[in-house]
Parts: sequence; C-alpha cells; structure tokens
Amino acid sequence: RRIGDAIDTEIKLINTLLSSAKLEGNKIDINSEQVDILQEIDMCIHGHVRDAKVKKLKLINKAKKRTPLIYADKARIIEILNNLIDNAIKYTEKGSVTIKTEYDKEKVTVSVEDTGHGIPKDELSKLGRKFYRVDNYIEGKNWDPIDIVRPGGTGLGLYVTFSLVKLMKGKIWVESKLGKGSKFIFTIPLYKGQDKKKSKRVSLNMFERMGLKK
Repeated sequence: RRIGDAIDTEIKLINTLLSSAKLEGNKIDINSEQVDILQEIDMCIHGHVRDAKVKKLKLINKAKKRTPLIYADKARIIEILNNLIDNAIKYTEKGSVTIKTEYDKEKVTVSVEDTGHGIPKDELSKLGRKFYRVDNYIEGKNWDPIDIVRPGGTGLGLYVTFSLVKLMKGKIWVESKLGKGSKFIFTIPLYKGQDKKKSKRVSLNMFERMGLKK
C-alpha cells in the first residue's frame, strides 16, 4: 500500500508538472464538450474517500441534483476538482470538506469548502501564482506561529487549477478566514450546444484541418 501511495503521489506530481509546462508554453489543448458535472463531482469524491477517512474527515456532497450540463474539457474539470479536493483534505486536520453547486442561466458555480486553518487575508490575492505557497507556519491569535507546519507541495497545483478555469472561460476565487477554513469557488459556462456550432465551422478538407494550404 505504501508503494502504491508513493506511485500515486508521483503520478500526480508528473501530471501537474506536465500541465504547468504546457500552460507556460501556451500549448495546452482545451477540448470542450458537454460534461455532466454532477457525475464528475461524485467520481472525484469517491476517489478521495480513503484519504479523508485516514484523517477522520467527512466528505460531503451537496451538489444540487438538477445542476445542468457544463461546457468544458472533461479531463481538465476532473483535474481541477481533484486538485481542490486534494488540497482541502491536505490542509484540514478535523471537520469536513464540502462540495456544492449553484447555477443560473449562464453558468454553474462549484465550491470546495473545508474546515481547516484558513489562509491569511493578505495571502489570498497571491494564490494561483506559479510556485507560490502560503507560509509554512500558521499565525496564532497573538501573531505567534502555531506549532503546525503546512504540508509540503510544489506550489503548482493551484497555478494549474486557476489557469485551467480561466482557459475554459470561467472565474475562480477564494474566501477564507483564519481558524475557520477556506472555500475555493469557480464557475464554468453552461452547455448550450456550443460543440454543435463548432462542428459546423470545421472544414471537411483534410489539408485545411491540418493548417495546410490547398
């Protein structure tokens, strides 16, 4: 099991590094289609049950049952959800991690909320920067560091997450209070037949599709 866990950790790291490198070189492909966000949330929660159980945390799915389809890259949505849920579990010592959805006529809003130590207000605007990580020690009430060191990381997971949401024409932000926890919130456009419109514009000429002249 230890070997398996180590391999899973390395695979996650490699995938994050690959996504980061592609983003840096503007070579990442976003293949948007209709995606059942409820199904992906359910699958991602299921994939983190063991990690949550080890820390005795509750994983709560409060996604609305009638949440509509979104227009997004399925693989990237899974990557975003996994990154946020993984982070929430990693930085929470007790309590719960809750995933919720809201929606309107234009977008679906997904939130991942934890009951962890929270993030200082002056650090919130810096989240999502490449290699940026919150200070290792958490500030106490009297500005004395509490004897808790934050888990290690590369600082690339949130950079990838923030970038992918924006590439899919969504928005992402963070709400947090020290001692109460953090909430990562992102939006993704609703599916309105965009891929059908896109397919109509695709040329049937093989050379044109490859970017070559006739």
